[in-house]
Amino acid sequence: MKQKGFTLIELLVVISIIGLLASVVLVALNSARTKARDAKRVADLQQIAKAAELFYDSQNKYPYATPGGPLWADHWAYFSQCLESGTSCGFVVSNYTSPISKVPQDPLFIAGSDAWTYYTGWDSRAPNNLILRARLEEANNPALKSDADGGWRNSGDGGCDDPWYCIKINWPF
Repeated sequence: MKQKGFTLIELLVVISIIGLLASVVLVALNSARTKARDAKRVADLQQIAKAAELFYDSQNKYPYATPGGPLWADHWAYFSQCLESGTSCGFVVSNYTSPISKVPQDPLFIAGSDAWTYYTGWDSRAPNNLILRARLEEANNPALKSDADGGWRNSGDGGCDDPWYCIKINWPF
């Protein structure tokens, strides 16, 4: 009488192949997630820049001086509050209508950390200029070819060079 079934070696080969395919799929999904987060960062900064332009149109200046805090994320929180509600802008805002209901955060943002946050420059800020920046995970992201490069805090710091995605409006460097 002949027994039917798989040998131990056949089962091990099948399990190994399934494991290999699963790891390839996970690597591909991780790359897609990274690209999706970077696309969100670029879209977020473009949306925020448009909201800041609407703010400028109504107030004749950009938010440029906030109470700040020990973390860059604190500066971003005040900048966001200014765009959303017209408070913590560094000056008295009048007749304010919010151009954006909720300012987006970086997809990997963790409260109380500067690990992943959006940035707005504070050094060299004036009422007529604005800079926004986000760190992209993918160093060869196509969006980096069309963003503003160069300085962020000073002309020689390279703070907007890749992998940083920057939007500059009347920025001095």
